[in-house]
Amino acid sequence: MNDNAYFSALSQALQRADIARPVLVIDKQRLDHNIDHLLDIINQGFAYRIVAKSLPSVPLLDYLMRRTGSNRLMCFHLPFMMQLVEQFPAADILLGKPMPVAAAQRFYQWHQGRAESLCFDPDMQLQWLIDGPERLAQYEALARSLNTTLRISLEIDVGLHRGGFHCDEHFDHAVQQITASEHLQLAGLMGYEAHITKIPGWLGGPEKALAQVQSSYQGFCQRITQLLGEQALDDLCLNTGGSTTYPLYQHTGPQNELSVASALVKPTDFDVDTLEHHSPAAFIATPVLKRFSQPEIPMAPSISSVLRRLGLLRREACFIYGGNWLASPCYPKEAKRSSVLGHSSNQEMYELPDHCPLAMDDFMFFRPSQSEAVLLQFGELAVYDDGAIDEWWPVLNYPPSEHPAPAAPKFAQRPTATEKG
Repeated sequence: MNDNAYFSALSQALQRADIARPVLVIDKQRLDHNIDHLLDIINQGFAYRIVAKSLPSVPLLDYLMRRTGSNRLMCFHLPFMMQLVEQFPAADILLGKPMPVAAAQRFYQWHQGRAESLCFDPDMQLQWLIDGPERLAQYEALARSLNTTLRISLEIDVGLHRGGFHCDEHFDHAVQQITASEHLQLAGLMGYEAHITKIPGWLGGPEKALAQVQSSYQGFCQRITQLLGEQALDDLCLNTGGSTTYPLYQHTGPQNELSVASALVKPTDFDVDTLEHHSPAAFIATPVLKRFSQPEIPMAPSISSVLRRLGLLRREACFIYGGNWLASPCYPKEAKRSSVLGHSSNQEMYELPDHCPLAMDDFMFFRPSQSEAVLLQFGELAVYDDGAIDEWWPVLNYPPSEHPAPAAPKFAQRPTATEKG
């Protein structure tokens, strides 16, 4: 696609929608294109779990759940999980990281206070991720104190070395402890393997890394069958995958579920060989506030002139509305953040290529480097579809605090005429 034509059409859609501030745009047609590629892999026999942190918007998650037919979510943040429990009462939720036991306790306190109005059953629909013996003991004690059953997925180290159980006696003991407990139930395994696509060729490359991951995962599954019998894996969630690795999977390993999200909007951190068939679908659009020529370093006009002649300082520049995002400019493609004034979240300066047509009130476009933090910064996502901004999708937010609010400060008031001495 011609970038100039694409961003020109997107600019016109934003202007027709009377948008005059920084917005995060989701291109719905590109999103659908990426979902179709995901389904090509999922339909080989995998269940699909949506990583909610990477697409933190209820309408966006709802759209993806309907397009893929999945009700499985992976959550990483307690306040957002509470919101998703309310919005998606039929969801099956797996925690994507081990949470402090105090966070789990906080969830059950919150849930019990709303049990009559919620249709979500944690005993059936929630899997807590456990990464070691100490945390497992903490969660068993919590379950006992609550007189409930916690579904436990064990985080296993399949090569990333970010934590989790090794395939040894500690893993065996955890499996045995869970199955012997009246308050715990083994729900599955989670083996994250984001390192696969980062392994250089001299270490064997992604192909060797994937083979090692598969072998390691298979080893954990064999220990479960040795401990619990051949049928023990039948009802377990055997989760793996990620946005950069999911296209590598065929249904030849033990895993039965893949987790993917960022690949569907493809931030720049996901410009990798495995996602060449995906299209960027998320853009920051922001108005140009000021366009000017001959930018100068403050108090140094002569030095600025020399730097321009040497090509170290461009001849054209602009200030944008906002800035300092985890993002890089994609239109104009040759634009670059200026080092003259440093970073600014208010009016950031960008150097422009010569003969750039960008003028005041035009839009400049950026690609986020990631989705999980950047999408939360703009309040609502502007959905671009068929040449128009036709929907606004709010992002996840924090529930009202239950802590008492501080008393409002009392300000001195100007005395009235009758009060003056």
